[in-house]
Amino acid sequence: MSDPELVATISRLLSSLDGMSEKKSGTHASFLAGGKVFAFTRGGGSKGVALKLPRERIEYLTQRDDVAMLTMGKRTMKEWILLEPREPAEYRKDLPLFREAMAYAFADAGISKKKKR
Repeated sequence: MSDPELVATISRLLSSLDGMSEKKSGTHASFLAGGKVFAFTRGGGSKGVALKLPRERIEYLTQRDDVAMLTMGKRTMKEWILLEPREPAEYRKDLPLFREAMAYAFADAGISKKKKR
């Protein structure tokens, strides 16, 4: 999937999430909750979508074949995973994970999701 296709796919999927905002560039998009990034698309050699989640949750999720720790340069990020499904439609099954990441961002920003409505 090309970078613009990935951005469009994830933008459509997350557009229904209450309190989510999006920042797009030509090749990627960042998705925010309470001003904090909870997900972003990756292009280039490691395409997919990065999600910010608690460390203990990441330990469990990295057992999946389509999930890896996110590495930026030489640094492995402790609270970020990279979702890399084979087909774009497979992101839909992970909508609960996107919601979880969004709630984690709201908590990190000190904002109750109820206040954002």
